[in-house]
Amino acid sequence: MKHILSTLFMAVLFSVNSPIVARNIDENQLITELKVFDNDSTFRYIYLYDNEGKKMLETRYYQQTNAWKSISQIEWLYEAGNCTHQIERIWKNNEWLNSYKIDYNYLNGVLDNEIHNNYIDKTEQQLKKVVYEYNLTLLTSKKEYSYKSTVWTLMLQTDFKYSQTARLDSVITSVYQSGTLQNQYLTVNSYNTDGSLQSQIQQEKGTNNNWVNTQFITWLYKQNSSELLTQRTKKWNSEKSDWDNYQRTDYEYNSNNQLLSETDQYWKLMFWESDLRYDYQYDTDGNETKKILSKPIYHDWRSLISINYSDFTYNKANLIESKYEFWGGNTGELVSSYIAFNFNNETAIQRGRSLELSYLPLNDTLLSIPETRNSIQSIPVYPNPSDGIYYINTQEYGVQSWIITNLDGRTMKNHVQSISSGVIDITDLPKGVYVLKVTTRNAQFTQKLIKQ
Repeated sequence: MKHILSTLFMAVLFSVNSPIVARNIDENQLITELKVFDNDSTFRYIYLYDNEGKKMLETRYYQQTNAWKSISQIEWLYEAGNCTHQIERIWKNNEWLNSYKIDYNYLNGVLDNEIHNNYIDKTEQQLKKVVYEYNLTLLTSKKEYSYKSTVWTLMLQTDFKYSQTARLDSVITSVYQSGTLQNQYLTVNSYNTDGSLQSQIQQEKGTNNNWVNTQFITWLYKQNSSELLTQRTKKWNSEKSDWDNYQRTDYEYNSNNQLLSETDQYWKLMFWESDLRYDYQYDTDGNETKKILSKPIYHDWRSLISINYSDFTYNKANLIESKYEFWGGNTGELVSSYIAFNFNNETAIQRGRSLELSYLPLNDTLLSIPETRNSIQSIPVYPNPSDGIYYINTQEYGVQSWIITNLDGRTMKNHVQSISSGVIDITDLPKGVYVLKVTTRNAQFTQKLIKQ
């Protein structure tokens, strides 16, 4: 039975397409470390945040023997609360090399455009541009351009239209090739009186420049409730000029309005044929403890794989495991799949056999900034101590360069601030105490760094 899982179900296992059950989460608890165990490999993600809870740095490692080896890194830079740069790096030849960068530009505090850049031989090259247009606060247009031969060429344009109540009525997506319009796609929404989505028609431009139906989706809710009972999809049959049943998903809830099951079916000839089912289990505190994937085998539902959530802290699972059920393989054996989990109030999906999550209060991830600039004796560097990755707010203090020496005064690393990056990485240096010397626009500062 294992081959069934590796071919058909792994790509869709536990994908997030169901209603999300609301939870009360302590917003002062953030994921600071994620360990991923996938087959014979182990990966580690370390996260740093600012005092407002914004993610500033993600560093990814893999385990080799008993040591963690750097793989990649993403850094987010902010000004006035807005993200201005997202920089992706890879670890190569004992240094971090920029691989991709997104520059975000704002107009009156609203995102105006973003420029995507990649790097070839350490040289930054423009790749893509995204331009946004608004009517007051509503997004009306999104245009994507590619950069070739010093010219921006339109690739994709999405136009949004709204009702008088600011509901999204329709979306037109236009696809271009070498600046020439190739095709257009239209999505039209309709709503119930309570504002919930009732139906959606999808169309594409035909050869005669008219709109041709492609897909029709409807949503049915529990009476006087926002609980979704059924989602149905139909495909357009051009020969009959009518809609044919295609797929449906049915939802069931318990008395606490928690999702108990979702069942996927597809239309076969004249009947609905069962395809997949997900069942959910909860503890007495309302925490989801298990999600089970089942498949109809021998005319009955057979459990294949389950995702198990345990070791809860502040209603958050610290351990998540993917296991075979009876019809999937050796019952209870760990198996890699796509695991859905809560990442700081957002749903994330990670492939692995198991995930280990560590949380820290936000106040512990960032040292307090001194109250007045005149009283600064050192620039806050965090976390300190650490295992080799530190962060400094270069934009806040106008950092121009820094040098790291050992206690004997020998230079171990130096950096000239060519881009507003706040990462200080000494993972390749032995454990111990080092001295960080920072030069800003106005002064020089010295600070002790402790590597554990």
